[in-house]
Amino acid sequence: MKYLSCCLLLIFLTGCATLSQQDCQRGDWFGLGLQDGRTGAANDRLHDHQKACSEYGIALNDTQYLAGREQGLKEYCRIENAFKEGLDGHDYHHVCPPAIDAVFSRYHAAAFAVHKERAELDRIDSELSSKENNLSDKKLSDKDRDRIRNDIRQLSRNRDRTRDDLYYHERQLDDFRHESLSYR
Repeated sequence: MKYLSCCLLLIFLTGCATLSQQDCQRGDWFGLGLQDGRTGAANDRLHDHQKACSEYGIALNDTQYLAGREQGLKEYCRIENAFKEGLDGHDYHHVCPPAIDAVFSRYHAAAFAVHKERAELDRIDSELSSKENNLSDKKLSDKDRDRIRNDIRQLSRNRDRTRDDLYYHERQLDDFRHESLSYR
């Protein structure tokens, strides 16, 4: 049992590090910054990398990392990427330059709202399906059957509201996509 606890602790601790020892030894700081920029990683990611590599006695080259990150952010901070990132459910960490940050944030938020509503609709549909399957159980009491029917009615109402919200957010997203054409 003690061995298992130690293994789990080791897995947990290594899971927290942003870089492996090989990554730190490789020293491709520009490439690492480029990758972080392209994915819109938060500004404190550099600190996380520095901390990870310091555990192996390796110093990160900030200048190379920041140059790569800046180039990666040029790719990430394209307006059309705000829609893709939001629809994919990725958070936006306000890493784009001030000139574009507000617009990127607004478009990302609209796309992210669509992502969330779709996920909620899927969750509700799954729960509805499960409840409906439970109704076919012959062993249910009348009281349990009534409770499940009430749950189904409530879920159906929630589903209708969520579909309305999704429709609203999809229309808003379409409007923003048309608006975004002026930024290209």
